[in-house]
Amino acid sequence: MRVVRVRLQRFRGFADMVFCPDDHVVVVGEPRAGRSDLLTGLRRVLEPRSTMARPDPLDVHRPFPASGEDVEELTEVEVTLVDLGAVVEQELEDWLELTDPETGLLAAQDQADEALLGLRLCYRLRYDPASETAEHWVEYPKTGTRVPRADRELLAPIVLDRRAPLQLRPDGVFRRLVAEADEPDLLAALTTLGTDVETATEALAASSAVRKTIEEVLDAGAAQLLEMTSSAPADEVGFAADDGSVSAILRALRPTLALDAAGALPLTAHGSTTTGVLTAAEAVVSAAAPGAIVLGDDFGDDLDAASAEYLASRLRRNSGQVWLSTRRPEVVRAFVPEQMIRLTRSHGGRRAHQLAATTDRKERAARRYLHPLLLPAMTARTVAVLEGPHDLEGYTAVADRRLRSLGIAPPAAYGVRMVAPANGDGGKDELPKLARLAAALGFHVQVVLDNDKPGGDTALIAELTALAEHVIQLPERSSVERALVHGVDAARLRTAFERLVTEHELAGIDVSSIDDADLEKAIKKALKSKGGLHQPFVEALPPGNTPPLAKKVLDTLANPPATTVLVEIELP
Repeated sequence: MRVVRVRLQRFRGFADMVFCPDDHVVVVGEPRAGRSDLLTGLRRVLEPRSTMARPDPLDVHRPFPASGEDVEELTEVEVTLVDLGAVVEQELEDWLELTDPETGLLAAQDQADEALLGLRLCYRLRYDPASETAEHWVEYPKTGTRVPRADRELLAPIVLDRRAPLQLRPDGVFRRLVAEADEPDLLAALTTLGTDVETATEALAASSAVRKTIEEVLDAGAAQLLEMTSSAPADEVGFAADDGSVSAILRALRPTLALDAAGALPLTAHGSTTTGVLTAAEAVVSAAAPGAIVLGDDFGDDLDAASAEYLASRLRRNSGQVWLSTRRPEVVRAFVPEQMIRLTRSHGGRRAHQLAATTDRKERAARRYLHPLLLPAMTARTVAVLEGPHDLEGYTAVADRRLRSLGIAPPAAYGVRMVAPANGDGGKDELPKLARLAAALGFHVQVVLDNDKPGGDTALIAELTALAEHVIQLPERSSVERALVHGVDAARLRTAFERLVTEHELAGIDVSSIDDADLEKAIKKALKSKGGLHQPFVEALPPGNTPPLAKKVLDTLANPPATTVLVEIELP
């Protein structure tokens, strides 16, 4: 079973949005762009008990419709399912419809051969803000008939939650999995546990020290006041776990693990990652039901990188269809690029961005930047594309220095993530590929260009200005190395250069013999040696003014002009 279409109307932050997944789905994006809202919408439709609780007024999109409007606007989440399986198709045959599997819409007559039997369900919420009253239900849009709970049980998804793992109490996932594996064996084991605990507590109460102390307490007046008139009132005192039930015993049990020389310790003593791994592994087992739809919000938040990627891969492999939202780039690695939906809200409203399948060689080559560069930036609003790793290192070092010494917020504080191609020293030829890919995923794109050879980048600038929102170009005959040194006091430059030469053993350079007029040129050359010394040089600068040219670039990234696409930085 899988979802091929989701329509959200006036649901939470979604005014009107349609998703048409082809297979598994991993949802990423900007904060408050709707990752959790999308998963919650699916739960409202598919979870059998979703309408048993009171309607949540926060599910209603704001602002509310104006009072007195003739047309009533309901909050709706409509889901179309296909690949239902023989049992579901037989039980719900009266509500099945021929469905186009690519769009999730009803198939036209000429599409009958390619169409699949599908099922539409719609969660609807009616809310009156004046009286603050609400009602909600799930219905079949085909007939307007409300869906019985028994029907919804056939379609119930597996929802991954963050309950403690390995819990034998009745509401635990682990308990359900054990019961599914062999319920008679479980019941027999629980009966034995209850009997053994009762026997053990009776033996405890009968032990000489405990018995003697009980008798002393009762003889001190308790037996008289409590009207315990038997010849041996101590026989009427016993011990039990909580209310004496097996459930109470199970609630008190905590799983232990022996992971090292310390021996068996409670799960909580092993840290949050161990708990997260076991919780996710339980989810993998739960999701193994054939054709199951699995919903998981913020997957991987409590996992390390390797565990997040591996367990997400296991979920994807085991499930009929998995819907995960995540902040972790490692989780996204478990999916093919076309299965990622990136949500944004910085374009003036919520939008969804998804890469289309491609066989184009150049496009496939460009998508190699997805994992190393864009996935770590997937929660950012803007990516600033730099020419290469030297640029990234240099501007990042200046941004960090300004924050530490002056408290000036870096571009990251404005939702800007600086990235750069890492092949060799980078290269301008890669910038359009990376900018195009980032724009397709809904990022606001800025590009920072050197200007080593004035007039030599005319065609590149024309291409980039069609792809990016801003192209920031350094002054003529300027590169990142000049941005780090130009305009800095000669004495500070000399001090930093001497430290750089000493610490990094730059042979053949005598800083004291270099004239002030030649100092900038010598430093720019030295910065390119030994794989790039941009960050160490910035750190070696004595306290004082920030490199003004680099400062202008960072300030422009944080607060670009509203209308100008090509921003030409001037020398300070």
